[in-house]
Amino acid sequence: MKKRIYLDNNATTGVDPRILEAMLPELSLTPSNPSSIHCFGQEARQRLQNSREIIAAFFQVKPHEVIFTSGGTEAMNLMLRGFFSKEISGHAITSNVEHSCVYNTLIALQKRGLDVSLLPAGLLGAVPPEQIQNAIRSDTRFIVLSSVNSETGVKHDIDAIGEIALQSGIPLIVDGVAWLGKELFALHPGISGICFSGHKLHAPKGVGFAIVRSTMKIHPYLTGGQQEYSLRAGTENLPGIIGLAKAVELLKIELPEATERMAMLRDHLEAGLMQRSNPVVVNGIGKRICNTCNLSFPNDNGEDLLIALDMAGIAVSHGSACSAGALEPSRVLTNMGLSPQIARSAIRFSLSRNTTLEEIDVAIEITANIVANLRNR
Repeated sequence: MKKRIYLDNNATTGVDPRILEAMLPELSLTPSNPSSIHCFGQEARQRLQNSREIIAAFFQVKPHEVIFTSGGTEAMNLMLRGFFSKEISGHAITSNVEHSCVYNTLIALQKRGLDVSLLPAGLLGAVPPEQIQNAIRSDTRFIVLSSVNSETGVKHDIDAIGEIALQSGIPLIVDGVAWLGKELFALHPGISGICFSGHKLHAPKGVGFAIVRSTMKIHPYLTGGQQEYSLRAGTENLPGIIGLAKAVELLKIELPEATERMAMLRDHLEAGLMQRSNPVVVNGIGKRICNTCNLSFPNDNGEDLLIALDMAGIAVSHGSACSAGALEPSRVLTNMGLSPQIARSAIRFSLSRNTTLEEIDVAIEITANIVANLRNR
């Protein structure tokens, strides 16, 4: 059986064996609920608190500012919808290339009264800070942006935008899902809220967290019990949270060496495909995260290429996993100003810290051969 090569790590990553090992005791212990008052519940609450403190220490925030959720989508909904208890009004600033958990949530809020400025990212793939500054109004309630675009890997200048938010007294909400695990960073004090998802950094699916600064007052999105400081009702996924805390802890060991290695492999992949399969277009000319490249192969159909690569043992994507199955070209790419033809021919390659040079060399060879065959049909 041929070895399959996985280059779709922005969709999800494999669970690190060290993380699985950390989770196993929780999965095999006597059933426990952190909200129960008996000794089993108290012990579970201590394990929950230990995990919270590990994550808080990593980000240098207060433990009560770490709110566990089911993932990035829920965390973004918590923060964005949490600004409004009943009446929805005011103005929000975002870009036109955001992940669907931001874009679709804002569109839903827009239909209920929120005025949303969808600033154009253009071919850069990100909105310049001065464009954010110019969009601020007297009724601006918040700014919400991805730190890293999950499709192109292009980064917003979050530090500069954080400074604008800080000086303006406007909350900045950040989708950090595609950021964590790729490079080390510090949270700018202008960031009021940021979300992350475990399965993007070798932890299990179904667990994530939001960092909600004490200065940002929001209402709960899920109501019920008083878990997570009354901001997220429901019994916590303790095994997942323990795995997530271990994943964050491992970043201190793995980064920044893994950052340098992923960047080297990504550049090697791009150079190899440009040499073997020209013309190749890199989508997003802005500064990118180390593990992601979004390439278009003009005059080819991305769906055909995706299927052929899968049959040849190379797992990649045509865009965000949340829009998988869509027949239309990527909203992100077309909103950047790319033609439908270029957008339809796009393939996203996303690496992990476990990707090897051998895998990249095989991917170059197979991809180049498939592209040549498709172009010679």
